[in-house]
Amino acid sequence: MIGFMDRIFMKGFIKACTEGDAKRDKDLVFPKDVKAFKDISYGKAPVYNLLDVYRPADAEGKLPVLISVHGGGYCYGDKELYRHYTAQFCHYGFAVINFNYTLAPHMVFPGPVVETNEVCRWLCENADEYGLDKENVVMIGDSAGAQIASQYATVYSNPEYAGIMGINVPDFKLKAVSLGCGIYSFNIRSGGTQALERIYLTKKPEKFGEKLQVDKYITGNYPPTFIMSSPGDYLLSNLDPMYDLLKERGVTVEKHIYGDEKTYHVFFCDMNNEFGKLANKEQAEFLKGFVGDLK
Repeated sequence: MIGFMDRIFMKGFIKACTEGDAKRDKDLVFPKDVKAFKDISYGKAPVYNLLDVYRPADAEGKLPVLISVHGGGYCYGDKELYRHYTAQFCHYGFAVINFNYTLAPHMVFPGPVVETNEVCRWLCENADEYGLDKENVVMIGDSAGAQIASQYATVYSNPEYAGIMGINVPDFKLKAVSLGCGIYSFNIRSGGTQALERIYLTKKPEKFGEKLQVDKYITGNYPPTFIMSSPGDYLLSNLDPMYDLLKERGVTVEKHIYGDEKTYHVFFCDMNNEFGKLANKEQAEFLKGFVGDLK
């Protein structure tokens, strides 16, 4: 049960995000040189467990795969809002999987992490049909999606933590991840996010026990990581602790801060933002470096 004030906050958050995203994307057109396979079911939930696959229209054969985990404070967002942002990565030679996961409060921790694994399972089972190279997979996430993606990377790279989470990871190769403007540790609280975390983690997060101790299980096997933020990001304080932790554990990691104090949270999802264009180019180039020869 969500508290009254948290429910009010969530409704206001969703309203503000809906209005802001509509204004951001109002003049955008889906690229004609990208072929889209829409609304493919990967799980039991009829609306939440849907994904799209995007491919360069002129590409043949199997392509390296980029999986996007969308943001939205765990309670907002879907693949339609991310179609423009994710489709651009086809221009770097990737096939893209852009998916929905079940939002809070309909599903709480660790539901989206489990569903991310189901997307990876779908990838393995359907790789031939859609021309997907399961041996060359990268993952990106922003905001709450960055937390989910980073936690899934921990599951993927540490069998002990996968066992704690009760997740059976399918047979694919996660080569690198890119994390933007995220929360990475449940031990750090950032201004303005506490209500959303309460909704996702419930009023009694202690019941999740060791599953919440993601930091503890990050090892040197964690995928190479590109991590970014901006001076105007209200989650900027989460950047350095995650970067330092990855460095300490021997993970290949690059840290980037783009723009100035006016460069806002998840600026790179805005296809008209100049700093976002640079960030997306550099994260794509980083990811390309771990999946072989891409044009």
